[in-house]
Amino acid sequence: MANPVRAIWDYLKEISGENAYDRYLAIHAATHPGKPPMSRGEYYRARQDEKYANPGSRCP
Repeated sequence: MANPVRAIWDYLKEISGENAYDRYLAIHAATHPGKPPMSRGEYYRARQDEKYANPGSRCP
């Protein structure tokens, strides 16, 4: 049986977006072999830029 505390911690990391960079690295390695990934800082800056460039349903 998995450690329940670990499961809760993993869940919190998932909903907070803390593990988004780790997911990006896994997907990048699978889809772009040989191409260097963005650094953690570059990744989060790109996410922030995308968030503000395409606000979707948020208020202006």
